Amino acid sequence: MRIFANGILFLLFIGGSPLWTQESSNKKEIQQLKSLVTAQQKALEQQQKALELQQTQIQELRLSVAEEKLTLTGGDQHATLVPAVGHVTVPNSGYHPAPNMPPQAGQTAPVVNQEPTPEQQEKVEEELQRGPEIADVTPDTPAIPLGPAKIRLIGYPALTTVWRSTNSGGNVGTSFASLPFSSTVPGNTSEFRLSPQSTRLAIRADADLTTSKVAGYFEMDFGGSPNSGTIAVTSSSYTFRIRQAWFDYSNSKWEFTGGQLFSLMTPVKKDILPWPGDVATTQVVDTNYVAGLVQGRYPQVRFVYRASKTTSLGFSLENPEQQVGNNVTYPSALTSILTTQYNTGSNELKVPNMTPDFVFKGSYTNKFGDRSFHMDGGMVMRVFRSYNGTCNSCKDYAFGYGGNLNIYADVTKKVRLVLDGFGSEGAGRYIGGLAPDAIVRASGYISPIPSYSWVSGFEIAPNKATGFYVYYSGLYAQRKSTANSDGSCCVGYGNPGANLNADRVIQEFTGGYSRVVWKHENLGSVQWGGQYAYAWLAPWVPAGNGTSKASANMVFGQVRYNLP
Repeated sequence: MRIFANGILFLLFIGGSPLWTQESSNKKEIQQLKSLVTAQQKALEQQQKALELQQTQIQELRLSVAEEKLTLTGGDQHATLVPAVGHVTVPNSGYHPAPNMPPQAGQTAPVVNQEPTPEQQEKVEEELQRGPEIADVTPDTPAIPLGPAKIRLIGYPALTTVWRSTNSGGNVGTSFASLPFSSTVPGNTSEFRLSPQSTRLAIRADADLTTSKVAGYFEMDFGGSPNSGTIAVTSSSYTFRIRQAWFDYSNSKWEFTGGQLFSLMTPVKKDILPWPGDVATTQVVDTNYVAGLVQGRYPQVRFVYRASKTTSLGFSLENPEQQVGNNVTYPSALTSILTTQYNTGSNELKVPNMTPDFVFKGSYTNKFGDRSFHMDGGMVMRVFRSYNGTCNSCKDYAFGYGGNLNIYADVTKKVRLVLDGFGSEGAGRYIGGLAPDAIVRASGYISPIPSYSWVSGFEIAPNKATGFYVYYSGLYAQRKSTANSDGSCCVGYGNPGANLNADRVIQEFTGGYSRVVWKHENLGSVQWGGQYAYAWLAPWVPAGNGTSKASANMVFGQVRYNLP
C-alpha cells in the first residue's frame, strides 16, 4: 500500500509540474506586454510633442515671412485703417477676406459703410486732429523702412485767401510793424489775394538704436521773397526756402540737437523738444503768427537734460544778429559806418556779430487728474559790438538780455489757457524782429532798447477734429533818444522828428477755427479753417496831421490736404 501511495504521489507531481510552469510563463508574457504598451504610449506622447513643436515653428515661420513681406512693401502690421468721418468698417470674428473672395463656410462677411456708434465716432475723431505744425513729437503717419531708420514724407499743399482792409502788401504773413496809416494811399485801399505760399513739405527720419535714438528733420516752404517782377502776372513762382533742418541724438536723459530750428526762447507745450509740433506758436492761419509772440528759427547747437519725468533743462548757442530795422536814427558823423554793422533789413549776411546768443530754458509739465499743466521760462544773453572808425581800438561793447515765462494749462478738459510774457533790454529781435535791439549814441556808446511783449488767449477743442482759438497779444518798445553829434536833436529810437515807423505799441486781437473734414490713414486728410484779426499800432511821434494810429481788419481762409 505504501508503495502504491508513493507511486500515486509521484505521478501527480509529474503531471502537475507543466501546469505550474505554464501559469508562471503567462504571467511573464503579460508583464512584457504591459511594458511594451507603456513604452509605445510614451513614444506616441513624444511624437505628439514633436508634432506640436513643428506646428509652432511653422506658424512662427509664416509670421516671419509675413513680416518680411510687410517690410519689403513698406507696410505696418500694427497700422489701423481710419475711415472717413461718418463711415466705419466694423470688424467681425477676425475674418478678413481677400479682395473678390466670398466668405468661407462658418464665417460672416464684414459690414461696410455702416454708421458708427457714438463710441466709434469718438475714437475716429480723436485720431483726426492735426496741430498747426506738421511734425508732432510722436509720428503717426506711414513710414518707409530704410535699415534701422523709418523715413516719412509729410506736409501739405495749401490754398490761402487773404483780405485786409488796408494794403500793407506782402502775402499770407502780416507785416505788423508797417500797417499803413489812413493819411496814406495804402491806408485807404483794401487788398485781396489767393496764395499757395503756405504750402509745406518735410522729410523726417527716426531710428531707435540699442541705447539711444537719432532723428533728422528737413522742412521747406515757399515763404521766401518773390524773385520776379511778374510773380503775380503770369505765375506765382514763390521762392523755395528752408524753414528747419536739423539732426537730433538722445541717450537716456541727455539730448543734443544741431541745425536750424525754433529758438529755445520760443514757448513750448509739453517739454523741451526740437519737433515743431511741441512749440506753442498759436493756431492761426497767418504765417507770421500773432504780434508779440516770441519766436524765430535760428541755426543753433542745443543741449537738453531731463532731470525727471516733469522737469527739463536746456541750453543753446544760437546764431546772433544785431538788428535795428529801419527805424533807428544814427549820429550823423557815424551813419555811414554804423549802417554796415547793424542789420537794417537789407544787410544780408554782412553784420559783424561778435559772439553767439546764449539761451537757457527750464520746463515743467505735470498732470492733475485729467488736466495738464505746463510752464516754461527762458533767458537770452547777448553781446553787442560796434566800431566808430576813429582809431584802431575805438570799439564799444554792450550786454543785452531778455527773459520770458509761459503757461500752457488746461482750464477744463476741452479748454486750454495760453499766457506768455517777455521782457528784455536789447532782445527785440526775439519778438519776431518787431522791436529794435539798440541805439548808438553820438559818442559811439551802445545803448540797448527795453522792449516787452505778451500773448494771452484760449484754445478750445470740442473734439480732436475741431479747434477754436482766441488771442490778445502785443508788444511795447521803449523810446530811447539822445542828442546828435553836433548837439542838435536827436538820434535814437522814437525821438522827436522820427518817422511814423518808430512804433511805441503794436496790438492784435484775433480768433478763428480749424476743422478736419475728412481723413483716411492711408490717404491723408483734408482740413479747412478761418481767422479774423484786428491789428493796430501807435507810433512814438504822430504825423503832422495828428494821425496817431494805424489799423487793419483781416480775414484769412485756408484749405489744405495733409499728406498721410
